[in-house]
Amino acid sequence: MEGARSPLRALTAPLAGANDLPSLITSFGRVARCLGFSHYVISRLSRAQCASCSEAALEMICAHYPDQWVQHYQKNGYALVDPVHRTAFTQTAPYRWRDIANLNRLEQRVLDEALEAGLANGISIPIHEPTGRVLLVNLSGQASVVNAEATRRLAHLISTQFHYEFERLRKHQSAADSQRLTPRQCECLTWVARGKSSWTIGQLLGISQHTVDYHIDTAMEALNVNSRTSAAVKAAVLGLIRP
Repeated sequence: MEGARSPLRALTAPLAGANDLPSLITSFGRVARCLGFSHYVISRLSRAQCASCSEAALEMICAHYPDQWVQHYQKNGYALVDPVHRTAFTQTAPYRWRDIANLNRLEQRVLDEALEAGLANGISIPIHEPTGRVLLVNLSGQASVVNAEATRRLAHLISTQFHYEFERLRKHQSAADSQRLTPRQCECLTWVARGKSSWTIGQLLGISQHTVDYHIDTAMEALNVNSRTSAAVKAAVLGLIRP
């Protein structure tokens, strides 16, 4: 029994030993590669606030996909039509991309183009949160890796471990960072995350564009990032804002 548990401990120990979010993400990447997955993406999905509630809002946590595919994916807005995301809301167990049923034309296009980009085989592990959001782990590798039941089971376990450690570290860092961000900084970053310019944010909040830029710049400094987009993403990941 002791020997049977050792491989699992070897996979989960680096995750449990992470003392901050960057080291947790780095450790997850190493573990994923040990299992044979060359590419991975971790994101959090939530239903968009729209009349039909048919779209999913995506919060990227980390991505290790081919750069050209990521750029193409973002440029074409594929996050809103990705069947992998749609399926995450209805499944609780890991699923292979090839097993997703009832694809419409746009969804099939996403998978076909992913295949052309070198992401032919993959699995997704959805982890449902009490808030209704889904932390989604996507892993891609050779067909022999994706189709191995034992590997999928281990992938599920390390994804669950990642989620547990992610929440632990996020809450700890969120408590520290929230003391450094003012309510106005959080307001401005919320609108940045929604794609608004400084001028538009100023109009919405009733302050000048210069004041908006000041709050965003000081928030960037507090969060130790070098762009307004990175500040908004980090604030969202830490739970400081709800885009």
